[in-house]
Amino acid sequence: MPQLSFEQCNIEEICASVGGSKKLLDELRGKLREWLKLQPHLPHDAEDERLDWFLLCTKLSLELAKQKLDAYYTIRRFIPEFFRNRDPCAPGMNNLHDVMQFVLLPKSNAGNDRTCIVRFISDDANIFRVEEVCRYLFMINEIQMVEGHNSGYHLILDLSMMSAGQLVGMTPSFIKKCDVSASAHAIRLKGIHILNAFSLVNSVVTMVKSILKPKLAKRIHVHANGNFEKFHQFVPKSVLPKEYGGTYSNMDDLDVLLRKKLESWRDWYLEQDNVLVDESLRPGPVVNGDSPFGFSGSFRKLDVD
Repeated sequence: MPQLSFEQCNIEEICASVGGSKKLLDELRGKLREWLKLQPHLPHDAEDERLDWFLLCTKLSLELAKQKLDAYYTIRRFIPEFFRNRDPCAPGMNNLHDVMQFVLLPKSNAGNDRTCIVRFISDDANIFRVEEVCRYLFMINEIQMVEGHNSGYHLILDLSMMSAGQLVGMTPSFIKKCDVSASAHAIRLKGIHILNAFSLVNSVVTMVKSILKPKLAKRIHVHANGNFEKFHQFVPKSVLPKEYGGTYSNMDDLDVLLRKKLESWRDWYLEQDNVLVDESLRPGPVVNGDSPFGFSGSFRKLDVD
């Protein structure tokens, strides 16, 4: 079986899109690395590519990149349901894959954006856990930090097989966790596209929009069932699988390739379970963990591009 590899985006173009250059990125990476070495509470194992991710996703702001890198490690302790126990070969993963397919498209669009598709293939609410979906998505993003730099994501949610019972976990508290976690991962969402939605989903979308920043809320698009014309204005056919009117591969094959990719990272995920912030060594005030979001105010939130 072929391995999943990602079309490499033009790093010069990505740097230029945030007002910089590859030379500036290299300089800032060195400064960020030196800063990291001086932080006694933080792990020092971040790859150069991961440091580049935080710099690019903060528009080459060294200070913002420092805050995001700190938050990236800190959040693991406070939202363990997303960031701990991430063994891609664990038995529980089978339940997740029985309900959903996950695809990260190998090809980027003309704007160096990457597209991720989450597709329900079962309406069984008994084996569905919404926190496991988020854990898997953040596992995917860990790989993208190193292997697939991009200018941002389009997230596609295909709800054609989703049931009302699977919406139970979509509470305001859960949405807030997702928002804080995405910010800590410095994820740049260019659009969230909901396909094949049923009527109850509209109420959930309204609730979600009320929690998110207005700029991001405006990027949530609910597309009419089976009508991909408007959707293709955001994500071109050339990068999409045939199930969505595209010309690139199919969902079944791409889902399997992504599973294999995560399994190839298994050792790294297992090692990272023990790579945590040591709050006892943090200079200045200890980050508050009394509530799941107690730390969120300690880090300036990344503005939506």
